[in-house]
Amino acid sequence: MPNTKFTISILVFSFLLFCTSIIKNKTRIIEKNITLYEKEVFNLEKELYESQLDFYYLTSPKILQEKISFLTSDKYQHMGISKIYLDYYDFISSQKKISKKIIYEEKKNKK
Repeated sequence: MPNTKFTISILVFSFLLFCTSIIKNKTRIIEKNITLYEKEVFNLEKELYESQLDFYYLTSPKILQEKISFLTSDKYQHMGISKIYLDYYDFISSQKKISKKIIYEEKKNKK
């Protein structure tokens, strides 16, 4: 009887030791993957920050104006906020108003 208890306890201990080893190795692999992904995310965030910085610098109105003046001799003027359309339908409705006004003025001038 004591010999079987000892054997069973040794078997259970060995089984648990084996399972612990397997779990530890798997968690170690997972931790390595996590560190690799963290490094990759850090590099991507750094690239994103640099890209945003480049974009903000290159698209600033002053820089664009300098590039245009360097490349061409055309003179550009600032566009008023009222001339910027939110979408295609706003543009079309504005054009319809302008065309109605022109037609009305032409009719008025013919009389």
